[in-house]
Amino acid sequence: MKAKVLCLILAFAPMCASADAAKPPVKAAALTISVERGPRPHLFPETDGENQRRLHPRWIVSLDAAGRVVALAPVDAPLVPAISAPLENAIRAWHFQPGAIGGRPTETKTTLALDITLVERGADQFALRVDGARTGADLPVKGMHGVYPKFPNDALRHKQQGMVVLRVAFDDRGHVVDARLADGAPEIYPSLLRSAATSARRWTLTPEVVGGRGIAGSALVPICFEDYREHDPTTAHTCEWNPPAGHESLGDGAIVAIDPAARLETDVVGHAL
Repeated sequence: MKAKVLCLILAFAPMCASADAAKPPVKAAALTISVERGPRPHLFPETDGENQRRLHPRWIVSLDAAGRVVALAPVDAPLVPAISAPLENAIRAWHFQPGAIGGRPTETKTTLALDITLVERGADQFALRVDGARTGADLPVKGMHGVYPKFPNDALRHKQQGMVVLRVAFDDRGHVVDARLADGAPEIYPSLLRSAATSARRWTLTPEVVGGRGIAGSALVPICFEDYREHDPTTAHTCEWNPPAGHESLGDGAIVAIDPAARLETDVVGHAL
């Protein structure tokens, strides 16, 4: 695998499906709440239906008032240089719409999340295809010990599991001030929703920063409750939902900011870097 990663080719790669093709539900959660008993399925590395490797890197991106990238800082563990170098070189050339104060664009910090597929292009060669790109506030999973939702006992007794999709509102410091089931979210067992919402009200997100000041906002946060003791690899996933248009390639760890201050303007989705 190392040899393959080190021989990445940077070329155009078309999208795998047409725009009008049916979009199946995806399994993508900011948090996965499981029962700490019994064997767990092998979840990593993540692969799609065509056995292609997928990555979901995130960066804190600093923008100037013109929307140019002036700094990048990875949120997660750094990628290998053969992947991070072409990605970060490309991001530095992208153009963003920064946040504004009084209608005037100004310096902005936002979180950029990408959904990347390594597409094989012959022996020991891959292209890095961008399947999705999101900006906005982030939910830092590190340091959240004690504020994870708990799997309710009554849900376990009744073999209830599934995806809770919350809409959370947060203030300019990132503190959650409201958490409720998002409009259009899948129906869910009541105690799973209560557990997710109760925990979410104790979270602190990383808000966007515009002109040196945090920006209040809201985001969709999918949370997967899955009892791996009941896991059957031959059946459909219990944690599935239909994300908003344009976010069909969400991967594990994803949240979707609603009306972010900064937006990516360069057309990158469906292309290789």
